[in-house]
Amino acid sequence: MKLSTDFPIPIANNKLRPTSRVLSMGSCFAENMGKRLDDLPLKLLNQPFGTQFNPIRILKALEFEPLKITDLYAEGDFYLHPDFHSNFISQNPDGLMEEIHAKQEETKAFLNQADTLVLTFGTAYFYHDNILNRPIANCHKQASQRFAKHMNQVSEITEAYRAFIKSHPQLHLILTVSPVRHTRDGMMENSVSKASLRLAAHEIAQEFPGQVTYFPAFEIMMDELRDYRFYEKDLIHPNEIAVDYIWQKFKETYFSSELVALDVAWERIIATLHHRPHPTKKHLHIANLEKIKEELASQFPGVDYSKLAEKLAAEILSLKASLGS
Repeated sequence: MKLSTDFPIPIANNKLRPTSRVLSMGSCFAENMGKRLDDLPLKLLNQPFGTQFNPIRILKALEFEPLKITDLYAEGDFYLHPDFHSNFISQNPDGLMEEIHAKQEETKAFLNQADTLVLTFGTAYFYHDNILNRPIANCHKQASQRFAKHMNQVSEITEAYRAFIKSHPQLHLILTVSPVRHTRDGMMENSVSKASLRLAAHEIAQEFPGQVTYFPAFEIMMDELRDYRFYEKDLIHPNEIAVDYIWQKFKETYFSSELVALDVAWERIIATLHHRPHPTKKHLHIANLEKIKEELASQFPGVDYSKLAEKLAAEILSLKASLGS
């Protein structure tokens, strides 16, 4: 008996390799995918500006425009910027501007060297700040009367991405629509929003078939995993089982054979890393981890294993500290 509706996903021609440089941005689902990519040897910059949901606001962040200190929102003794996540917060407005500018410069430099851009669209809705007289990415819980809610049309999204893609011919874009429903917009409104995002992603991928692919995370969650047992308690966010399942599909679609082999080898090492030995076996476990760390260079020639080495070193140090050595 078949209990779910599965479907084939075309294997991508542009594969991720151990040397890939990947920028991942978008919704909280993008962050989950990015964290898994960060366990691999490829170079990754994940959510440099924090969570962003609207596709045009994501592109706006990648324009790296000069910031205006007069745009900042004051919340008690703190300042925030309407185009960035609340990760960027400070009691010093000048310090906040410098922090965001530094992140802009870091992201701009990374983007110029990147070969892959993973973007997850969350909602077609956005807010217009009536005082600043422009669209913004984050209301930061300011007074509701300050904002007007709008929805981007499919044509607006495709036009913005057409210009961006043409100006970045070296980039392979992986587009996906977040399976997280924006219930606060309303269920019917969320459906219209997701449909707009899906159609925009489809049109972009159709127009640039050699440069853009669509990964169906939304369809996997809505059709293949159509059951609330795959959701968190809030019944909105996919749970770990669902994210792991979607991640496996992503690997099957985008990983090169070299990256697949490395992923398998690294998973074994990470499983050993996360093992919690019996107190009487800690010395043996430390010795095993040290041996694995020493053999990384010979086991992974030509691969940047620095992230794995750092994790091993941190765990060894922690275990030794627990022994008082």
